[in-house]
Amino acid sequence: MNILITGASGFIGSHVLKALLNSDHSVTACMYHSEITEACKIFKVDYMQMQHVKDWLPLLQDIDVVINCVGIIAESSQVKFNVMHHLAPIALFEACQQHCIKKVIQVSSLGADDSAIVPYHKTKKLADDYLIQSTLDYLVLKPSLVYGQDGESYHFFKRLSNLPVIPIIGKGQQLIQPVHIDILVNAITTYLNSNTNGKMAIDVVGPKDMSYQHWMQSLRTKKSKYYFLSIPFKLMMFIAKIAKFFGSKLLSPDNLTMLMQNSTADVTPLQKFLSEEKK
Repeated sequence: MNILITGASGFIGSHVLKALLNSDHSVTACMYHSEITEACKIFKVDYMQMQHVKDWLPLLQDIDVVINCVGIIAESSQVKFNVMHHLAPIALFEACQQHCIKKVIQVSSLGADDSAIVPYHKTKKLADDYLIQSTLDYLVLKPSLVYGQDGESYHFFKRLSNLPVIPIIGKGQQLIQPVHIDILVNAITTYLNSNTNGKMAIDVVGPKDMSYQHWMQSLRTKKSKYYFLSIPFKLMMFIAKIAKFFGSKLLSPDNLTMLMQNSTADVTPLQKFLSEEKK
């Protein structure tokens, strides 16, 4: 199949792109930071300028499947949630309808639902809702915290876990369900390689949930003695606001709010999907 992947230079997108290049598919990659990849066609795309159907139509010539991996964890003066997660994807999905694209895979986020509080989740949900109500066959994947050795968030948490004093919010009992990048990529390639059509939305989570404190313990590699430092939520929010002012992306008020929401889901539908599609 001829596949167009957006966000191909990001953490998730780059892993999906690598898997696609190791397959028999013909790949066209859209990326903001254009790296040279001889194995596929490259379009350097500024997603902030892709808010209209006409912006996407030239990229969809002869394309069978579109995979949208565009996502940002924090806003800046150059990129905004409402465009990157909402307006640009909707323009892409509408262009896909006009081109009669066979399948669309949307990488969304766990928490992008009716309980959404922060702009990250709210804007993801707007794009998901549009795709779900469209005429397209789709797979909406909603991953929890995605980690991998080359992931920015993984290294951030890894550094925290190896401190002699590890900061946690309250007692550190916020629930998360981290999922390895390979599982998310596996869900995408499984869908591509199956004969499945139709409309599906699946939460992509690890095999079991764990507390944030347990997550820190599991990441720690130093053998030296350590302590957990309990920080009240309000104080942590104040620290996050200061960190955001100095350009921190991962330590932000929105990310703390998402952590407090308990990012967990039932893993059974994902396991069933992966096992049934491989039969």
